[in-house]
Amino acid sequence: MNSFTFKPWVLLRLFPFVGGLLYPLGFPIKGLPHFMGFSFLGLFLFLQALDLPYGSSEKNLNLKTQILSLLLFSLGYCLVGYYWIPYTLKEFGSIPIPFNTLLGAFFSLIIVPQYLAFILLLFAWKKLNIKKSSLAGGASTRNLIFALILVVLENLIPQQFPAHIGHTWLQLAPRLGLAPLFGAPLMSFASYALILSLVSLWRQQKFDFFGPIIFIIVLVINLLLPLERNPFPRDEGKDLKLRLVQANIGNFMKLDSESGGVSSMREIYKRYYEMSTLESKKFPGEKLDLIIWPETAYPQLLNTSMMRVSPAFIPSVVRKSIEKSGAQVFFGGYDKSGSENKNFFETEYNAGFLINRMGKVNDVYHKMLLIPFGESLPFGPLNPLLAKVIKNMAFFAKGQNYTLFKLDGGQTFISAICYEILFSGFIRKYLNSTPNSANNQADFIINLTNDSWYGDTSEPYQHQYLAFWRALEFQIPIVRMTNTGISSVLYPDGSQSKSLGVFKKDVLDINLELGKREATFFQRWGLIPLFGIFTFLFLLALIYETKFSKLKDS
Repeated sequence: MNSFTFKPWVLLRLFPFVGGLLYPLGFPIKGLPHFMGFSFLGLFLFLQALDLPYGSSEKNLNLKTQILSLLLFSLGYCLVGYYWIPYTLKEFGSIPIPFNTLLGAFFSLIIVPQYLAFILLLFAWKKLNIKKSSLAGGASTRNLIFALILVVLENLIPQQFPAHIGHTWLQLAPRLGLAPLFGAPLMSFASYALILSLVSLWRQQKFDFFGPIIFIIVLVINLLLPLERNPFPRDEGKDLKLRLVQANIGNFMKLDSESGGVSSMREIYKRYYEMSTLESKKFPGEKLDLIIWPETAYPQLLNTSMMRVSPAFIPSVVRKSIEKSGAQVFFGGYDKSGSENKNFFETEYNAGFLINRMGKVNDVYHKMLLIPFGESLPFGPLNPLLAKVIKNMAFFAKGQNYTLFKLDGGQTFISAICYEILFSGFIRKYLNSTPNSANNQADFIINLTNDSWYGDTSEPYQHQYLAFWRALEFQIPIVRMTNTGISSVLYPDGSQSKSLGVFKKDVLDINLELGKREATFFQRWGLIPLFGIFTFLFLLALIYETKFSKLKDS
């Protein structure tokens, strides 16, 4: 009878799963402390399992093993970081335990597609024998190449929830002075450089000191250059008296109103009117400038073309709120797209509407980034066919125009709806594509959101955490107006105004101080400067490795 022999490599195969459990702890998880070091350790445990081409002697590692490591990492990541997905499936999809958990686990297949792309590139690297060529260099140059590739992939490959390692640096705010220059991608690059140096030490027993030095330099510069809450000279004539209306409309009431439920619609209209027209305690005796309602606050389908023809087509609750308050109203709703079909495929937009003090349509924005598997499907020409079968999905039309809203007082803003705010590339393009953007930068961003689907979980906190980065990168205030919380103003130094908590029904009046905003370096150049930094560091590492190898040979 053979005795059981413990094989250490079996335990090593579990490291990616443990890494997946640790990685999300660098982000807000309700009831748990979050610390960026957890994410660093989590990524180290994952990346060490990928058999990076450092001349490893483990012949048994192959593409299948690497993909298994990715799946284990993703599963752990989902179980801790996105536990609210099974909750949503149970609460609003009526999928019971344990089937909701099993279905939620399928999100492991799509949660980090950038790492799958990285694994495939590693496979190509090995197949092409690059690790044996003069292009491969030593550990330092390879780690720099891998770090750059990982940053590029995480910024170019579409993701459902883009929570990158660089985002964990938000814990250092306001001491993040490099954010407006290079954005979160630089923090990711420095993080990967450090982690990969530790991986090469683990796998090769050779220390790559370039990674720690890069990390320390980026860290120290950030700490020495604190951000300011108001980075531009204030223009008191541009200040805005805002009211954020968090009506706390539950999903079942919301869905009933959208299906034509009269009592639900009446209750929703009552809440928005009464809360919008309350006497302001912060601005007693003064009129508000702008009242904001959240994403899809108005439950019935609207038609911008008809509203432009006659104000009578503007919802009466909006018109009455304007008449009594004397303020402009910006609200989320559904706008008719012009497409007609029996399957309701792309017949409406998820939109934001600005109505001026005269009760007329100022402008409208149609959401451009639709949530995969929520507002559309990522299957292109197959979507119209799938719409005939899948009846419980919105299949919104995709917006085409970047709208720059202009208020009666001359202040300008752009609107990002829901998870659009999570993508720096999209916000950068939006800011740079608005009319006269070179001379007329948007003064602030309004992020209309409805996170009520996720209940009392970590999702609202994670959504807000990631949204903070757009305020830092573009040095622009972000007004986050949500249905059920968290509603607040996010400032360019990483701080926020007083906020309305989750599932709290209340209004928040804020004096938004504005100045003449200028485009940041990151807004103008995006990832391009990072390639310059990489080239300099790569040449430096290459020179060092060449000289070091000659000294070693001699």
